[in-house]
Amino acid sequence: MKKWMIIFLILILVGCSPQLKTITDDAISPKIEKVTPEDNHLLVIWGSDAMDRGDHDYNSIAHSELVVDPNYDTLKRGDVLYYKMLESETKKNPMIPEDYIGRVVGLPGETVMIRYGHVYINYKRLDTFYGEATMTGVTEEEYFEKADLSQVEDIDWVKSYFNTELNPIKVDEGTVFVLVDQWWRGTDSKDFGLLPIERIEGKVLGYSKK
Repeated sequence: MKKWMIIFLILILVGCSPQLKTITDDAISPKIEKVTPEDNHLLVIWGSDAMDRGDHDYNSIAHSELVVDPNYDTLKRGDVLYYKMLESETKKNPMIPEDYIGRVVGLPGETVMIRYGHVYINYKRLDTFYGEATMTGVTEEEYFEKADLSQVEDIDWVKSYFNTELNPIKVDEGTVFVLVDQWWRGTDSKDFGLLPIERIEGKVLGYSKK
């Protein structure tokens, strides 16, 4: 009887483990579409590699201008937003652009946290290409398999980055939690907290065909 009770308790603990529960996002693709802009769309030049997953992604200097739709209907996880950066960040660092780009990760009512470099939504691991710390799209395992470590100046920093931690944050109504795809290279909700929806200027649809 005692043996069965121990097994039962283990099963309960395993079932409650946040690392074994996941939220998947197969709807959002890492591929960036080429879009024919409409009259009401904004054409934006963005020169940062904060969203770089290996091809200077969303960088309009390497590609073409970004097409932004200011008349979006709803927000969903994975959407890339064009928004006004919080003044608290531009005051700390005047080099940060006033207009910025980041990806929606947490929606109103959800709790977001980061453990060992992985994003959790409501204590369930977010299983998608933008749900973990990467170096230009490369995961920790891939990085240490391929990198020439003799050329890496600070391996301890790299290991720390891949194991980024963030305490749970509840996403309030009227806000979203945003992350850049290249966490170490940009400014996002890890730094300034929640992004008020009124600061959003539009959704990024892709690169301009023109």
